[in-house]
Amino acid sequence: MNPVRRGACPGIAAPMRTGDGLLARLVPEAPILLEDFAALCRASQAYGNGIMEVTQRGSLQVRGLSERGAIDFAHAVTMLGLGSDGGPAVLTSPLMGLEPQAHDLRDSVARLHTEVAAHPALLALGPKFSVLVDGGGTLHLDCISADLRVRAESATEVHLSIAGTAVTASPLGSVPSHEIERAIVAILACIAKRGEGGRARDFLTSEGVATLRAAMPVPVSEAPASKSRPSIDSVGVHHLSNGRVALGIALAFGYVQGDRLVRLTKAAIRAGAASVRPAPGRTLLILDLPSAAAAEIATLATQEGFITQPTDARRHVVACAGAPACASALLDTRRLAPQIARAAASLLDGSFTVHLSGCAKGCAHPGPAALTFVGPDHLIVDGRPGDAPHATISPTAMMSGLVQLGARHGQSRLGSQQLIELFRGMPA
Repeated sequence: MNPVRRGACPGIAAPMRTGDGLLARLVPEAPILLEDFAALCRASQAYGNGIMEVTQRGSLQVRGLSERGAIDFAHAVTMLGLGSDGGPAVLTSPLMGLEPQAHDLRDSVARLHTEVAAHPALLALGPKFSVLVDGGGTLHLDCISADLRVRAESATEVHLSIAGTAVTASPLGSVPSHEIERAIVAILACIAKRGEGGRARDFLTSEGVATLRAAMPVPVSEAPASKSRPSIDSVGVHHLSNGRVALGIALAFGYVQGDRLVRLTKAAIRAGAASVRPAPGRTLLILDLPSAAAAEIATLATQEGFITQPTDARRHVVACAGAPACASALLDTRRLAPQIARAAASLLDGSFTVHLSGCAKGCAHPGPAALTFVGPDHLIVDGRPGDAPHATISPTAMMSGLVQLGARHGQSRLGSQQLIELFRGMPA
């Protein structure tokens, strides 16, 4: 077991060392049976510190593994059939094949794994390289960035693009649905020639889109850049094709103790649900739940501290693991996050996001936020964690500013410059 360097992706076989031990990540591409999920939660308690996380991209993370515990955890995950280290990560829309008016590309994803395994050179791309397969539907993946995007446009055609979100990625064109695997493998092979750790954005800069189009051994038709579709919050009830529902609940600030998940999982099993699937936005989807049982499970989830309403103020405070869990962090984000959610509750209506980042890397939320507080004392307005700070203040002063700002909310929303002046006026 060789923990990888910081900045790499912590897989099951190669976890990452951080402040609270080793961190392992799973990228589920399909629903997990509830019994298996409960076993995974118990494994996190037996071999780690019991904390489980769902990331912004919908991955599962287990923290606090020891050297021996990481080996035992990897074995437990493998026995459950959930581990898939090696090669690029494949992200799929969380309700693929389960909801109406969406396209089912699950068979294509399975064939893609077979093709990648048959081409060892593609394994050099590594887990930081991501292939996103979006079948459409209400819970699409337009806001998630990926090296290669596959988006179903119809039952017979998919649109390919590289390096970005649905809006920012560069279009490659459209190919027949039955040729998806061949097209993807050809694209991956081109990028893999750049060597270990190659990324689509680097290839795009050096080689351009034309090189990838020419490499595809399938018919490619011109297609306009994809337009972003309306986003639907994954928290709440989603109707499935079989007449049942998926209940989306979010983890407050992205983490929870595994025993709470075990209790919720057992209740979902009793209620007749079948499986669970992590989803973007630090959400878990409880699948195949009888619609009559959704309210009961949502109530239990609320009692266990989960977020069950999109309007919950905690939904709009993004926090990384912070100190001491992360060795790079200079801020105890998880202690501060609930305080911020209470202080800024009137502001956190979905139009205003607060990002608490232990350091300037911004792992939990690389994009801009209305307010970003970077440990130990940097405040950035309408920017990213790596931007130059607009003010240097303490966490206490930041909360005082949020209370003042909340008192003004409803009269007028302050602009960026006014926000800067407000927080610069707070005592350091």
